[in-house]
Amino acid sequence: MKVSKIIKSLTLSTIICWIALMSATATAAPTPRLEIDEDHDDFMEAVEQGLIQSFSALQTTVARQLHGRIIKVELEEDDDIWIYELKLLDPNNNIVKVEYDARTLSIIKISGRQLENIIKGTE
Repeated sequence: MKVSKIIKSLTLSTIICWIALMSATATAAPTPRLEIDEDHDDFMEAVEQGLIQSFSALQTTVARQLHGRIIKVELEEDDDIWIYELKLLDPNNNIVKVEYDARTLSIIKISGRQLENIIKGTE
């Protein structure tokens, strides 16, 4: 079933519950603002079906692949594909936009200035 793109504001309590549910560990850095641009039922169904990786798994992946701090996270679904859209602040205070497939946590798209400063080399 194709779910049309629905943009709804979620209450603060819903966002807090989602963060508590999805985050396995607490971090010392300030929590980035999280926006979910989908119907709450669609989101919960995707979590239950394992279509979305946890926010803590996303944080771990970003820390392994990129130099930078997450300052904003959005989660959206389009044509049955869930995408985390991030804004990061790189070591030189440039804003970098990164899109991750929410199921596999693979980078779909990355854009910004001086990307050579944000992408970690293979070790």
